[in-house]
Amino acid sequence: MESKRFTGREGRLISASEAQELTTPHQKRERYFTDKGENYVKAEFFGIHTFNELIKLHGENCVGFRVYYGLRDEEEDNDSKAERSKRPTPRLVLVPVDSDGKDIIRTAQLGGLKDMPSQGEAMTGGPLCPRQC
Repeated sequence: MESKRFTGREGRLISASEAQELTTPHQKRERYFTDKGENYVKAEFFGIHTFNELIKLHGENCVGFRVYYGLRDEEEDNDSKAERSKRPTPRLVLVPVDSDGKDIIRTAQLGGLKDMPSQGEAMTGGPLCPRQC
């Protein structure tokens, strides 16, 4: 079976009102997440320079990015002096993709991640909103 070819033109631009229509239902679920003991994440920011570094690393092989949903325990960032406990926090992981639709992550393709040096092959860890909006 042949892989679907990606051109770098996938996705579409939308209006501000359509963006709001898509994001509002999630934002209304803030209490649902906090009641479950999870950190609520409205959005995650990624800087243009970090995107450019990732694109430069992979050169012309990178025609776009796949966004994976992740989850890791992080401290809740609030102003209280109380001891902070770690809570499940949604995170985005952006991975470069080639024209065959394959993730471009050499380390994973080599079969190991734990003891291998970090190559900066994917992106995560942007400032979270509502902490930093």
